[in-house]
Amino acid sequence: MILQTFVRTGKLLALAAACCSLAGCWDMVEVNQLAIVDLVGMDREPGKGKYTGYYQVINPPGVAVQKGVGIKAPVYTYKVEGFSAVDLAEKTFNIVPRRPFYDHYQALIVSERFAKDGLREMLNFLEKRPDRRATIHVLVTDSPLSDMMKTYIPLERLPGRVERSMIEFQSKYSGRESKRSRVKDLVENMEGSMLTVLPIVSLSGTKPMPTTERYDQIDANLGNYIMKGGAVFKHDRMIGRLEPSDLSWFYLLVGQIGVLNEPLIVNGEHVDLQAPKPEVRRQLATVSRKPVLKIDIYAEAQIYDNDQNVKLTEQNLAEIKAQFNEQVEKKASEFYEKTKRLGWDLLGIEAQMKRKSGKEWADIKKEEGAWKKTELKLAVHCIIRSMGTTIDPYKEKRG
Repeated sequence: MILQTFVRTGKLLALAAACCSLAGCWDMVEVNQLAIVDLVGMDREPGKGKYTGYYQVINPPGVAVQKGVGIKAPVYTYKVEGFSAVDLAEKTFNIVPRRPFYDHYQALIVSERFAKDGLREMLNFLEKRPDRRATIHVLVTDSPLSDMMKTYIPLERLPGRVERSMIEFQSKYSGRESKRSRVKDLVENMEGSMLTVLPIVSLSGTKPMPTTERYDQIDANLGNYIMKGGAVFKHDRMIGRLEPSDLSWFYLLVGQIGVLNEPLIVNGEHVDLQAPKPEVRRQLATVSRKPVLKIDIYAEAQIYDNDQNVKLTEQNLAEIKAQFNEQVEKKASEFYEKTKRLGWDLLGIEAQMKRKSGKEWADIKKEEGAWKKTELKLAVHCIIRSMGTTIDPYKEKRG
């Protein structure tokens, strides 16, 4: 009995000693002591001039469900100016009465002039921070950055979350964006030949909506964010832009597209196909000592809309598939030729060439701009798997 008591006492003492060694929450900070940043905007005067930073800080009572008269602001935007990242950080404390907390911000928006001047210094600063957010999306705006950062958005209270959601939904349902638009994706291509495409976002309408009266307006288009194409980056610098109509073909050819939507004209009427996550197989080879990029696209599509006034027979399905294959091959090839004329190696052919070995490839790589001489051989293979709840379209009644 004495022995059991001794053993039990020893265990309790050991447990107490272990608990004393635990750090616990010695560095815990209350939420009301933090300025939780949701969205960051950055601008810089050309030629290593003055930085302007915008920080959207969450106001928790404004995000929560609100009752009674009036709506509290869900976010507040602070503007800070300085000549370096450290200068900005120091001056933030001059106007923000809480400790800035950046660990959960959703997106970073940079002005178009800053993007064209180069983001290297900003990226170096982000990479050296222990709390860096390599997975946040980076967007370029061609609207005044102050307007972008000082407007409230309909439906969603947090503008930073709006940007992240728009990119994710576009990549899944329209094929005009990619989730590979993060800080890490830009940094990975900083010192190589690969180009990066980041979303371009604008403010619709002629002015921002800076007060909570915005939530009492039914017109959701005015003062809203709108996606307007892609900014093409070489290393850290924006060198051009892709139109919204270009983006599907870019993401298709690089194998990052979430869904391909393609409208067709068959028998003089509209037929729309939708192909989720088409499989893309690429091979860079030589034919008669010339570089050839072979791309095979395998698409399992469904008929999204069908206005034909004919039955959906096997022959008609064959016509639809043939039209889809021909049209996708034509548009994707035209996009590739356009990028060659602009001097943009968006398909990463030069990087592929560098990994090739052998005398034949060594001779090809000696030529300046060898990637521009690469011929694209594209083949599309479409299978229609689903046709909806009805097989034949309803026919038009005349007379």
